[in-house]
Amino acid sequence: MERFSIVAKWFSNKSAHPLACFVAFLIVLIWVLFGPAFHFNDTWQLVINTISSVISIVMLFIIQNSQSRHTIAIQLKLDEIIRATKGAHNEMMDIEKLADEDMAKIQKRYGILAEKIKEDIKEGRLDTHTPDITKISVDRRP
Repeated sequence: MERFSIVAKWFSNKSAHPLACFVAFLIVLIWVLFGPAFHFNDTWQLVINTISSVISIVMLFIIQNSQSRHTIAIQLKLDEIIRATKGAHNEMMDIEKLADEDMAKIQKRYGILAEKIKEDIKEGRLDTHTPDITKISVDRRP
């Protein structure tokens, strides 16, 4: 598993380089230029289709690995910000593991809070305070 991670990181970094785009463009250009020599036959088309399919499948796993790594890193950074911020709700550190219904309730609370803050701003009050999100009832309609 560690070996895949190392190879995926390396490949992800190399494939994101502008040179990789240039090489891909060059391969397609060479393929197009050889089209007349092969009379644009089925074999000529099969070669590029096979190569592009294999590259697409491999890139799918490389990109997914890279996105997963970045998502975990961002989650850890956000968890550290929550942990270190006085007054932050530490329960939010593991929120991605909640059931969809529980996350929807929390999302609704924040939506209600956002509407309340918009009302406060219209009435000339500041929006720099830290309201307690747990005191907002999700049964209230905005």
